[in-house]
Amino acid sequence: MRSPIWSLAFMASSCLAQGDIAALLASQKDLSTLLELVGLVDGLASTLASASNITIFAPTNQAFANVPRNVPEGEAIEQRNDSIAIGALLANHVFQGVYPSSVITDIPTFAQTLLDDSYINYRQPFSNFTGGAYNGLVKNGKDVCVLSGEQTISTVTQADIKLGAGITIHKVDTVLAFGAPFQLFTYRAGYRAINAALEAADLNFAFGETGADFRGLNISDFTALVPTDEAFKAIGSTLASADKETLRAVLSHHFIPNNVIFSTSLGNVTVPSLQGTNLTFTVLPDGSAWVNNARITFPNTILYNGIAHVIDGVLNPAPFDRASLKPSAPVAERIAFPGASPVSKLPFSSVTFQGDLMTYTATPQLLKTIVAIPTSKATRAANATATASRPAVPVFTGKASQTSPSAFFAVLVAVGFATIFI
Repeated sequence: MRSPIWSLAFMASSCLAQGDIAALLASQKDLSTLLELVGLVDGLASTLASASNITIFAPTNQAFANVPRNVPEGEAIEQRNDSIAIGALLANHVFQGVYPSSVITDIPTFAQTLLDDSYINYRQPFSNFTGGAYNGLVKNGKDVCVLSGEQTISTVTQADIKLGAGITIHKVDTVLAFGAPFQLFTYRAGYRAINAALEAADLNFAFGETGADFRGLNISDFTALVPTDEAFKAIGSTLASADKETLRAVLSHHFIPNNVIFSTSLGNVTVPSLQGTNLTFTVLPDGSAWVNNARITFPNTILYNGIAHVIDGVLNPAPFDRASLKPSAPVAERIAFPGASPVSKLPFSSVTFQGDLMTYTATPQLLKTIVAIPTSKATRAANATATASRPAVPVFTGKASQTSPSAFFAVLVAVGFATIFI
């Protein structure tokens, strides 16, 4: 049962001081579906204890009705008979920390939720981040939005419903989605070259896939750098002559273990890749972000157990000197494999999740234009806005606190990675 975990999300630090969340939901006609789902988690009403420092994004009835029933979220809503799936769905809407609308700016904040790796039903786990799955918070014009898996954007329709100082509730028009496993994401988003290359290389890692059909050790808490299909084709001649060992070295250089890195926290740093050689990140004054000689073109895709950034070049495991970066050069002149020539067809084509019917055919404009790297000017403007509108009550943006001794949910502040590249 998941009631001890989930009860933490709906607790007040004092019944008198914080109020009754169940009663609040019951008083909101457009939250009746949410109230019903909460009631399906066995024992929830009787296990309300004390917790604070959380933000709940509450989907409206229409938001729940709009979820397709052929995805995990929709199945949980429709069947009403899987308390684990329902608990996972609800936990993904509870953020660790208090985020009033006034502190959310056009520079995204990525925060962890109560959806941890304990939610596993008969078919699948729902997330595998240490300490809780991530979602993003960002301002889109005057709207406050939540970014979740599968390129989902939820817009706040009513903000800042308070239950004491430690619990904030925002109503949203779209149910937050679970993140997809890495290979499913690459198939749905159209990055088939890296999907097929990973199949051909047989890295002995499963990046979030589960079940008897998937080989290798499963890893979590990673950052993936995803070259486009065009980037792979640009070095096609080199790939055609590469043996499996070389292909493994190149591909493992595109994963960073034990390190969930969002673009908003990047700087001029070096980070070891799964392959072992350092990756060199560079942030320029214009707000562009680079890894070695490749530009990050689409950042911060939230996965089942990691974060993905799309880049415009395939990375070479050879050492890279930041001084050699030529950001003004066209992509064709920044190829990291000297002597490589382009091909029209890659030497590998077998992909995982072949035949999956869901694809991202129309990426939301917000995800295309969102601030990837806060420049000094953008950061100052955002901070000024947040400071000017910040309420007088204290704003807590840390982890959710707990005072119930019977609760077994624990926030893990350290990201663990138990496997190494073999």
